[in-house]
Amino acid sequence: MPKTKNIPLTSPIPAYLTELYAFLYKPKSWRSILDDDRTQTLLTFGAQNAIIEDLLEDIGTNSSVLQIGCTFGSQMLKTAEKIGSYGTYTLIDILPSEIEIAQKKLAGQKVEFQCLDGRLSLKKKYDTVICYMLLHELPERSKQKVINNVLDSVGENGKAVFVDYHKPSKWNLWRFIIKPFNRLFFPFAEKLWLKDIRLYASKESHFAWYQKTYSGKMYQKVVAVRKISDYQKPDAGPSFY
Repeated sequence: MPKTKNIPLTSPIPAYLTELYAFLYKPKSWRSILDDDRTQTLLTFGAQNAIIEDLLEDIGTNSSVLQIGCTFGSQMLKTAEKIGSYGTYTLIDILPSEIEIAQKKLAGQKVEFQCLDGRLSLKKKYDTVICYMLLHELPERSKQKVINNVLDSVGENGKAVFVDYHKPSKWNLWRFIIKPFNRLFFPFAEKLWLKDIRLYASKESHFAWYQKTYSGKMYQKVVAVRKISDYQKPDAGPSFY
């Protein structure tokens, strides 16, 4: 089984994780239920498979991939399988307990685990950086830090992929249930209804942005593709005139 790197956290675990989301990350009884793809399909109103399939299309075989935050269900396993044995898959999470669970789920897969805070700057560059169902758990300032860290970790011609909540369409009646539910259990999620992910980026113009929504616009996948840098642009040939 792969081992976590012995890298100490440079900041303590945020209070909101233990105060607001203890019901998600502490009880062992929840884990088997939440890790079941049938539960994730139910929670995403049937969009789970489509979201993951679209995510995998943005991942190149044998490429380098970073994912910030562990996830429930089979998303990480399917990502590792898509990358293959000649690529690299680095998975970071601020909670050691989540890293330990991910190690067991991904036993036999080529994955590097690191216990790190996604709000802190990362040094390496990757072909693809994934932020999957994480932003809705983060306060506003942390959202901005994580989004910009994700974008800063994208290599030349690489991409960032964000999957998270989106403001439901007006005809989607589930919004009348989801809104009070989120205010009770996920108080930071509604910010994603009010503000596009791209607007958190300090270098928005350095990327080409694409968005796709699911389940009556309840969920979104946002892809940010890094534009070619100036020093990589081909030299202009001498003009005849």
